[in-house]
Amino acid sequence: MENSPLKTGQRIHGFAVTDLTPLPHLNLVLVQLRHLRTGARMIHIDCEDDNNLFAVGFRTPPADSTGIAHILEHTALCGSRRFPVRDPFFSMLKRSLNTFMNAMTAGDWTLYPFSSQNRKDFDNLLGIYLDAAFFPLLNERDFSQEGHRLEFAAPADPGSDLLYKGVVYNEMKGAMSDPASLISRRMGRALYPTTTYRHNSGGEPAEIPRLSWEQLREFHARFYHPSNAYFFSYGSFPLEEHLKTIEEQVTGHFEPRSVDSEVPPEQRLDRPRRVIETFPLDPGLPTAGKTMVQVGWLTCEITETFDRLSLSLLASLLLGNPAAPLYKALLDSKLGSNLSPGIGFHDDYRTTFFAAGLQGTEPEHAERIEQLILETLEQVARDGFTRERIEGAIHRMEFSNKEVTGDSYPYPLVLLMRVMGPWIHGGDPVAALQLDENLARLRRELDRGPFFQELIRRYLLDNPHRATLTLKPDPEQGPREEQATASELERIKASLSPEQTRKIVERAAELQQAQEAEEDLSCLPTLELEDIASEEPPVTGTTTRQGSVDTWWFEQPTNGIGYFSAQLDLEGLAEEQLPYLPMFCTLLTQVGAAGFSYLEMAQRMEAATGGISFRTSVIEDPANLGQARGFVEVKAKALERNQEKMFAILADIFSAPDFSARERLRTVINQMKASLENSIPGAGHSYAARSAASGLTVGGRLREMWSGLDQVRLVKQSAALDQSGLDQLADRFAAIAGQLLCRQRISCALTGEKPALAANGQDLDGFLQGLPSISRQAEAKAPPFTPRPLRAGWSTSVPVNYVARVFPTVPFTHPDSGPLQVLSKLLRANFLHREIREKGGAYGGMASCDPEAGIFAMLSYRDPQLRRTLKVYDDAVAWAVAGRFDGEAIKEAILAVFGDLDRPLSPGGKGHREFANQRQGLTLEMRNEQRRRILAVDRATLVAVAEKYLLRGRPESSVAVVAGEEALKKANAELGPEALEVRQI
Repeated sequence: MENSPLKTGQRIHGFAVTDLTPLPHLNLVLVQLRHLRTGARMIHIDCEDDNNLFAVGFRTPPADSTGIAHILEHTALCGSRRFPVRDPFFSMLKRSLNTFMNAMTAGDWTLYPFSSQNRKDFDNLLGIYLDAAFFPLLNERDFSQEGHRLEFAAPADPGSDLLYKGVVYNEMKGAMSDPASLISRRMGRALYPTTTYRHNSGGEPAEIPRLSWEQLREFHARFYHPSNAYFFSYGSFPLEEHLKTIEEQVTGHFEPRSVDSEVPPEQRLDRPRRVIETFPLDPGLPTAGKTMVQVGWLTCEITETFDRLSLSLLASLLLGNPAAPLYKALLDSKLGSNLSPGIGFHDDYRTTFFAAGLQGTEPEHAERIEQLILETLEQVARDGFTRERIEGAIHRMEFSNKEVTGDSYPYPLVLLMRVMGPWIHGGDPVAALQLDENLARLRRELDRGPFFQELIRRYLLDNPHRATLTLKPDPEQGPREEQATASELERIKASLSPEQTRKIVERAAELQQAQEAEEDLSCLPTLELEDIASEEPPVTGTTTRQGSVDTWWFEQPTNGIGYFSAQLDLEGLAEEQLPYLPMFCTLLTQVGAAGFSYLEMAQRMEAATGGISFRTSVIEDPANLGQARGFVEVKAKALERNQEKMFAILADIFSAPDFSARERLRTVINQMKASLENSIPGAGHSYAARSAASGLTVGGRLREMWSGLDQVRLVKQSAALDQSGLDQLADRFAAIAGQLLCRQRISCALTGEKPALAANGQDLDGFLQGLPSISRQAEAKAPPFTPRPLRAGWSTSVPVNYVARVFPTVPFTHPDSGPLQVLSKLLRANFLHREIREKGGAYGGMASCDPEAGIFAMLSYRDPQLRRTLKVYDDAVAWAVAGRFDGEAIKEAILAVFGDLDRPLSPGGKGHREFANQRQGLTLEMRNEQRRRILAVDRATLVAVAEKYLLRGRPESSVAVVAGEEALKKANAELGPEALEVRQI
């Protein structure tokens, strides 16, 4: 912006600049614009970041639960006016170096974001996204594939059963069977009885088939108009060029229109209500401890910036850590195992809400939980919070606002999500990024009197718009819903005329033909291999010996935050101790230490750090998969001024963790159990892959032990221990601490800005010198590892399947490692996506190759098929071995690999990853050699590795499936000698 300074009122390509706001604490300038003719709104965030992001969003409040906004989001990306191909979105995934591509449906808006560091790629994707949003084809065939359709079980046989199929239909069957996902949707229905939020914007499976293609097209015509559009861009690419493209490709083709998309305020209840809802549970599973109870209040309007900030801080004060009064009261009550998903303050909707509750409880406890919450709030309204506690919560908010993230999702997407809610409902988008003014006001209010006590009374205790939701398991619900669907389909089938039957068969054949047809994709833009950087940019650092400890130092623009990373080697730990390390790691930051109670430790961490974590991790030798080793990874971060306090907290955790409070141990382990069980429906494919890999490599065995379904089962068993068993577990943790948390095992790194690194070296030295020192015990020899292919079927309460076949391959430095990465992208984009998602109806069909772990996997996600998917995997191998792909497909697969390799990290993440690479021995030269191997891949190489590792390697591969009990029984009846060994999670 320095080269072309903007001014308020300036007109650029049909847009006028309406506001300019420097945000120096984030090194950004936020520009607001309005399109003069159509009224389209735009925000541009100008900064020096080369990871540029663009998004266009629309306010899309649904009037029912047919999933119309969600299905439209899918279908809009299935071809457009300028790009009339079957699936430009997924085609561009393989023609791009994007750092993020997706689309998402919220309760009342739909958003289409992407990001890229490459200018040509950014422009390519901008054209695709604008055309998809404003000029989609929305043909009936794509609606039937993505949304729902009627089809016979054997598509050409009208005598077979009639079924509902569709990608979104199957996705939402999975989502609506997951109580952790369901509770927020049911709370919306309870708290918002008159506005759009009572509906499920994703779609209720029973209602999705009511949506017609015509209704979908009408919804698009109504809401996807520039007068209802919100454009967003971020980064170093010039704003003027974005505006020119938007005007030429979109806004210049529309006239202004009044779009009635505003969400009215919710009508306030005059008395609290209680609601009971159910979720399906497999009939063979116990219902005890499966209920969730949540109390929710409607609070302020999203446009009330100061109240939003105050309520967000109040949620942190009440629920933010184990020392928070509502958090503590709920867990200490023993009425449930963990806080329920979706608690806290939510400011996504036009009218915000606050919720608190428990999971792992019983339906009969609902009134006691409600009363406990109200009594605790009453006590807090009398006693208030100490100023120290309030400043701790403010510190955590300031830290979150200041930190440049981006390791999981692009940092600009995080900023967009902060501003999207208030912006789309007419509020001030800047206020979500600008805390200083409101925090100054808050401190003035605190000086005047009991501010938070009055806030509790106004929005919670004296607010009659309250709902108490009980979400309980119903073993009969699944069979009942399946029977209702079957009966409805039987009724429809019986009523079909010969002509209607013929049309269903014809449409199924037409859809299959379209899915299998070779397409001319020449209309789509692409990149060339020359657009790929030939080398990975180095992350420079220095190495020193701090006493006896190897230490790395990385200078990065961290915006005033220091990051500490460490690895603790496990040499000498007994084999029987290893499975308990994940629980041990979780407990370290959840129990007392060095004379401080767990409540005091929680308060210290909140007041002085941005978080401290311990977790298990695995690395393989780049040249030898048999040399995999596990370690405990430590991460901590704090503002530069708080580094000394951060290291003091770490010193206490290392020197004297306290496992003596047995009930605290039980509470935390129960929380772990609930969280792990909640994670299965959303990550079933990852659990299946880890299970399958566990029999193939040493590293695979460790990953399953520490983050797979074996760990889920161990945590569940530990949660059920009696007092004697808990005592033994505490002794085990104390023994691990005595052997692990010592100076001889640690290597570490600091990442930060140059002056801070120099200043914080003394704090680091003091921490390292104060670490306990022990003499190494005799090395405990792990039992020899013998690869053993597995066929595991994990039974749990899900209505869809997660299917994995995993192959052992080669270490990172092997010449075939790079080609296998390319092969995984080739199979995903050119075979598995079509066969598993488009034709099979799953939400996702994938292939992945982890070159460091030496594992190649084929996966499906929320999949209505099981046996068919396993056959698809064999067909995929045959397709690859036959070389049924061309040079363009190879180029696209190579681009996709580099899209992953060159995905940007946060400043703190860069230092952490380079430290890990150094510790692993994965040098920059090795990584650049891998890049050269990938760029050199050709058809013959891909055919050779497919034959060697996938075709001839099939007998050494493993299969694992996460599914419902009936699905596993049915599959085993068909699999014969390849039947799965059924295990209960």
